[in-house]
Amino acid sequence: MKTVLNDPIQLKSILRSLHIKKESDKPLIVAISGIEGGGKKKLAVKTEELLELEGIRVALVRGVDWESPKDVRFNVMNSPEEYYLHAYRYDEMFEELIIPLKLFGEIKIKITLDEVISPRVIDYNFRDIDIIIIEGVYLLQAAYIDFYDYTCWIQSDFNTAYHNLQSSNNIKDYEKVLINLFKRLLKPAAQYHIYTDDPQGIAKSVFMNDSPKEKIVEEKNVISKSQF
Repeated sequence: MKTVLNDPIQLKSILRSLHIKKESDKPLIVAISGIEGGGKKKLAVKTEELLELEGIRVALVRGVDWESPKDVRFNVMNSPEEYYLHAYRYDEMFEELIIPLKLFGEIKIKITLDEVISPRVIDYNFRDIDIIIIEGVYLLQAAYIDFYDYTCWIQSDFNTAYHNLQSSNNIKDYEKVLINLFKRLLKPAAQYHIYTDDPQGIAKSVFMNDSPKEKIVEEKNVISKSQF
């Protein structure tokens, strides 16, 4: 039976119970996934904070920090399927970070993203970890599903997702660019993922990410004006 959630406290309680009951001393791996802009980061960060308040050590890993170089991720020739397959380097993420962290409960590595839209260096320095939380899009696909001890899909509509992407990226001056990107790649790739992998169906829980009605109305107006 699917567990339906609407508060991070509920997810925290589930993960806390799984941690207490686990027979191994290896950390649990938890996937929080959803569409781009669906609220994954917010839920993951809040869940991490709640668990750590109870003394449970959490390693939070963001899928976006394993994005592919911009000429691969945003290739003008990309189809939604190709974006789904190549936008993120998840194979490397599991090989270099997640699996070693699962085996040893600690890791210290640095990755450099110098060919992405926002170049940066990510330092991972985790010790004595109890739970690994990964948040990102396309996590709930066949290639990775067996890695997880628990999975949560965030149910969010595309209008809200667009609003969140616009707000988080602070690019109102480039609204037409974002609309085109969302229309051409992000939304179709998400629809491909949902059709191909049925992430909501295979997830152990679904988090209902309800948003204020005024935001949805606002984005419907943007979509209407843009013929999106």
